[in-house]
Amino acid sequence: MVSSASVAMAEAGFANGLPQDGGLDGEVLETHRLRIRQHLDRGVFPGFAEAAVCNGRVVFTNLVGFTDKSKKHRMSPCTLFRGYSMMKPITATAFMSLVDDGAVGLHDPVARYIPSFKTLQVLKKRGQGVEALKKPMTLCHLLMHTSGIGYGPGSITPGVPLVARSAEEKHYKSVTVKQEQGDINTLAKLCAELASMPLLHQPGSNYAYGMSMDVLGHVMEIVTGQPLQKIIQTRVLDRVGMRDTSFMVQRSKMAHLAGYYRLMKEKGASKRWLQRLDGSKAQDSMYVKGSRAAYAGGVPAAGGLWGAGRSTMLFSLRDVLLFCQMLLNGGRSVSGRRVLKTQTVRSLCRDWLRLKRASDTPSPEGWGSEDVGWSPLGNIERYGPHAGALYMGGMSYFWLDPRRNVAAAIMTETYWQVDPLGWKGELDDLDQVVQQAVLAGKRKKREPQSAPSKKPRR
Repeated sequence: MVSSASVAMAEAGFANGLPQDGGLDGEVLETHRLRIRQHLDRGVFPGFAEAAVCNGRVVFTNLVGFTDKSKKHRMSPCTLFRGYSMMKPITATAFMSLVDDGAVGLHDPVARYIPSFKTLQVLKKRGQGVEALKKPMTLCHLLMHTSGIGYGPGSITPGVPLVARSAEEKHYKSVTVKQEQGDINTLAKLCAELASMPLLHQPGSNYAYGMSMDVLGHVMEIVTGQPLQKIIQTRVLDRVGMRDTSFMVQRSKMAHLAGYYRLMKEKGASKRWLQRLDGSKAQDSMYVKGSRAAYAGGVPAAGGLWGAGRSTMLFSLRDVLLFCQMLLNGGRSVSGRRVLKTQTVRSLCRDWLRLKRASDTPSPEGWGSEDVGWSPLGNIERYGPHAGALYMGGMSYFWLDPRRNVAAAIMTETYWQVDPLGWKGELDDLDQVVQQAVLAGKRKKREPQSAPSKKPRR
């Protein structure tokens, strides 16, 4: 009997397969499946959705639990999860398609499109005043978060007081407050506000995760004459075949929206429990059209976060895998539509921190790992058996290895205030599990097979 999950994946264009079809050890994956079930039973999350594809086939699927604690709707490949920073690679893909078309140059100065960015000032080190730009901020700097623009204080949900915990967050707190209150409700207004503030550092000299992608989103609006949502819809979602992904949810489809929770524990106690965020039920969510909590006019961000706790895109498991498979296919979707040029995808799967025009040094100040690099699509593994593998996300995330044509998507709506009891990354994080399944499959392939015993003749 064919499962509804298999049907949903087949409708998206995926064929079904087995782990061994891609050289993966199925026993490693099944051990992982049992552990996730155990975490579900302990109450770590009301539901969990994950899957892996290899050579264009779905070789592992694990859908457990329900969309929320009411247990009315089972988890499915079409359940929608808040994407947060998972939107950043989508925005980067839309931008690079414009580069492919010759509509914009990767190293164009931002001031060519937003003139107010020509006279930006920069904070001096140790807070000793400001200085002028030493070189122009480029679109590449925006892609790489080396522009000098950071983030203000964050919050898991609107309505919670914003607390700035660093000099950077204090610097941008007023921006976050204006976003949350609706005073800044377009990318144009955001860019005008940022142009009036000094940068944290000189472009190219430091890495600072922040609102750079939102500025890039406005550049795309200027270049195309279209709102960002339409650009992303036509250049990425439609071409890739991501039919579930949306910016807001109609009331008729709110059953697909996963509940948003925070894993908590009492001080000094070991027992965990789930606190629901974003409304007590689906119809109260800020992502349901018509809800009192919905942001007027939708949320315009390009970077996956707007103000406090607001995510701009909702993703399904199958849509994330479709996006991953497009990258594995060298820029061509499962249905055959061209999204990016093959050479563009190859470049995006490299560590851009090693490119002089993206960053002054391969490990700039603010970048915290020698083992991991960065590209416009996210983190790049620099060393080891999966060097070149790419991963990115918010709470949910994806991982893909272009050399082995394998990808995984892990979707959850539980924010971990504390770690779950007994959670072990090598056994419970699907990206690490898939890597182990690949290596275990290789070992089994190399092991000599014992000869079948000969039965005596009668």
